[in-house]
Amino acid sequence: MYEVVIINKKDYPCRFGMNSLRMFCKDTGRSLSDLDSLGDGMSLDDACYLILNGIKDGSRVSGQECSLTIDDVADLLDEDFDAMNKVLNVFTEQFSSKFSDEKKPKGAVKKLPKAKK
Repeated sequence: MYEVVIINKKDYPCRFGMNSLRMFCKDTGRSLSDLDSLGDGMSLDDACYLILNGIKDGSRVSGQECSLTIDDVADLLDEDFDAMNKVLNVFTEQFSSKFSDEKKPKGAVKKLPKAKK
């Protein structure tokens, strides 16, 4: 599954699965455990690499070629700065849905106190 994001009037497929996250970790030297707190103090390099790898993996899954470089992504963001928010929203949606769909172990749900009448 991928989502198309329009950046500077051009369609780019974005996908944030294990492959894009693997490439992001490889490019940035981050570990898997770093992904949980990625939004806290994200550098511009991190944001550009995350966008690049989301587009690369989206292109791969959709059967399209992607020849973008990190510099190309930075240039795209100069032309359409709102694109960063668009792609990061796709990341948030896809990343969080992967973990909310997993079954929680028994006892993991905290019981709420009964409402007073």
